[in-house]
Amino acid sequence: MPQDLPKQHPDLATAIDLYAAWIRFTMRQKHQPGLALGIVYDGELLWGNGFGYADIEAKTPVALDTRFRIASISKTFTAVAILKMRDAGALSLDDPVAKYLDWFDLRYEGAPEITIRNLLTHTSGLPRDSHNPMWTECEAPEWDEFVNELKSRPPTRPPYDKFAYSNVGYSLLGGIIEAVSGMAWADYLQLNILDPLDMRETRPTPQRDDPLLATGYSQLDDNYQRKAMPFFLMNGFEASANFASSINDLVKYAAFHLTDEENAVLSPHSLRDMHRIHWLEPTWRSGYGLGSMQYKLEDWSISGHGGGYPGYLTGFTLCREHKTALIVLTNALGSAPTEYINQGYKLVLPEIIKANETPAPEADPAWQIYLGEYAHEWGYEKVILRGGQLQIVSLDAMEYPPVTLEPTEAEHVFTIQEQGGSNETLRFELDDSGAVLRMWLRNEYAFKKSRQ
Repeated sequence: MPQDLPKQHPDLATAIDLYAAWIRFTMRQKHQPGLALGIVYDGELLWGNGFGYADIEAKTPVALDTRFRIASISKTFTAVAILKMRDAGALSLDDPVAKYLDWFDLRYEGAPEITIRNLLTHTSGLPRDSHNPMWTECEAPEWDEFVNELKSRPPTRPPYDKFAYSNVGYSLLGGIIEAVSGMAWADYLQLNILDPLDMRETRPTPQRDDPLLATGYSQLDDNYQRKAMPFFLMNGFEASANFASSINDLVKYAAFHLTDEENAVLSPHSLRDMHRIHWLEPTWRSGYGLGSMQYKLEDWSISGHGGGYPGYLTGFTLCREHKTALIVLTNALGSAPTEYINQGYKLVLPEIIKANETPAPEADPAWQIYLGEYAHEWGYEKVILRGGQLQIVSLDAMEYPPVTLEPTEAEHVFTIQEQGGSNETLRFELDDSGAVLRMWLRNEYAFKKSRQ
């Protein structure tokens, strides 16, 4: 069982503990209200947790069943629905949009017709967003208004000329789903994706009075305060960004995306097709699949989608090569989910990979008393055991390599091994009960915090 893996591999448990400490530290630095996180391995939850508040005033804690507006992660569901229709032979990705939406005659002069593939890959040349200030005033047009206004908004470039993100394009995919199936977009996705995956906590059309829906908050103002953002539905834009979901359900969704086996929703061929590059950026470090963003992190290929909605920023990501997913849901603008995701991969994924290889060397059990967080005016450190070594990691400078402590003949005294250092010593000071009181680093000290 994946949840047993940290018990069997101490370095993996250490990486997760360090990650949780860094999340708490970073949320405090950002004055961030709430965050929910799940790491999936081999189809199941490896580790997940809620941090902070779903509602600041009510002091409602974030949990794994807390729902967040997941915004553009909704696009992955819409893409799955289109690919499911392709699997069934109901459409082709190279069909023109006009084949299914008879009112659609937008076309860049002298260029080929816009196709379903263009909509899926954001290469249609269509505008990004609504004709009205939808994201500023938190009011989205109904479908009829969306259609009427779009008729006078021609493409700005020919198909395949450039990747240009378009909520308009994914909203049109919602219209195609309805035209082909004869069902409402939300009903089709419920019946053909959510129900087969047993995603009972996910809502294509969220409810304002949902007690499990986290309150979404604004950016910090000049007084470091946030205000609650208004609830609204995406209406004509629903296929691009309407969903609400929880970590519990997105774990199931990630398990589906990580499989290469037959399943009740999509063929293995279409799943692979969804998560391969269909549009590569000139840097060769990122691109887009079919409803799936693609980028390189370290040596790993990551796919998935981010989401931004008034009051919510989210990320749903997969490293299919290593059967791992990392999901972050936040309820505030300015909360940088990609930062949390990338740090999680850097800390945890190497240990997941190593857990399937050789066992780590054992550390001295007497070192357990030193482990924990230490604070001083200049920063926050965490003492950890990793790879059989005692290490110090800076929570506010995670980009720096860890400091390694080598034992000396003196009790509780270690030699500091670090880049640019000169083999000075570190000493742990204990109180009368034998508990660590503080850590002397050269001639300075930091107090050990009570929270482990």
